Amino acid sequence: MITHIYGEAATGKTTLAMQAAGHLSEEGYQTLYIDCDNRFSFERFSQMFPDEDLLERLILIVPRSLSEQAEILSVLDAYVSNRTRLIVLDTISSQYRRGLSPETRFARYREVVEKQLPEMLGLCRRRRNVAVLVLNQVVSRLDLEGGCETVPSTGWGLNKFCQVTLRLSSVPVRSVREAEIIDHYLELKGRVYYRITNEGISFVDSECLKTLREVGENVS
Repeated sequence: MITHIYGEAATGKTTLAMQAAGHLSEEGYQTLYIDCDNRFSFERFSQMFPDEDLLERLILIVPRSLSEQAEILSVLDAYVSNRTRLIVLDTISSQYRRGLSPETRFARYREVVEKQLPEMLGLCRRRRNVAVLVLNQVVSRLDLEGGCETVPSTGWGLNKFCQVTLRLSSVPVRSVREAEIIDHYLELKGRVYYRITNEGISFVDSECLKTLREVGENVS
């Protein structure tokens, strides 16, 4: 299935994707990592997973334009082997936002939603042992009550092709982030708290979160 993960900068989207890829590599499986941001850090991956042999099971593709990104997604079967268990698209909106005027972005957004996502969904249905992580940025907009909310940069249209949607966000506790289920095909709800460490994502239990909150209040 396809999981849509969106969030602000520095909330650990790429770290989470790398961690998933690294653990699969430890089990002998491959990850196809489509790096639309051209920011994949081998140094960061090696920090999380020091075994250099694990990189051999990571196939990295860096599209240089939205058209190239769309072309790659249309022929994903050619890149997927029997050992592939995960496809990461990081970040789906990068190419369509880069260098495009506001007048043309909506048309290119339709290309993302109406062509690229169905291609990936079709691949998941053909190869039932492959999962997809679609990472996405956010934009801020005013809500009906005059406040400000963050939404996926490509809007909510992606969700009709994704079985799970997660939102990653910062919380007012030092170095803690929150992951919340926004949409789930089994109608599950929930949230967890975590920190970004040298080893990757580390979950924060309720007692630790309570302590961190108290420390923060005392410092302030």
